[in-house]
Amino acid sequence: MVIKVILGALVVTVIGLVVFKAIDPNLNNGGNNDSSLIDDGIEEENKISVGISGEITRAGNYVLDEGASMADLIEAAGGVTTNADERCYYFEAILIENESYYIPPKFEVDDVCGNNPIEKTNINTASQAELMDITGVGATISQKIVSYRDENGTFYTLEALKNVSGIGNATFSKMKNEIILKD
Repeated sequence: MVIKVILGALVVTVIGLVVFKAIDPNLNNGGNNDSSLIDDGIEEENKISVGISGEITRAGNYVLDEGASMADLIEAAGGVTTNADERCYYFEAILIENESYYIPPKFEVDDVCGNNPIEKTNINTASQAELMDITGVGATISQKIVSYRDENGTFYTLEALKNVSGIGNATFSKMKNEIILKD
């Protein structure tokens, strides 16, 4: 009797595994069958390593082809969440080697109902005075943003703000949820 129970349990387990494998072919590696996800640090020719975090399905570091776009990175990471603010990235933006990209939320993370949008400022169109509404941005930094924008054109990624003199990782971290690239 005990042998029949053990054999029955074994058969049910094998059938269950086969069914689950048919439903999700990525089952045996934790749901991530994306060969572009970095797991061993091996560098390849004509490849770039980039990271993505924030409102993305699978945050992490990825190896993509040189010339890859934000659309390629978002696709590799499984897409954006429903709380991702689509005004904060351009799909056609070309990625930079070793950069880490951030997809900000539309709504406050602690907002359970998700109905209080975060007040945001468009860094591509805002005046110097409007830029000063952003956390960490005073008169000097806002002037530098406007000057940089006038000299270099449109910001295509939020991280491009770090090219502005005076904006480092700490300042960027304070402002990243309060800025957008397009209306």
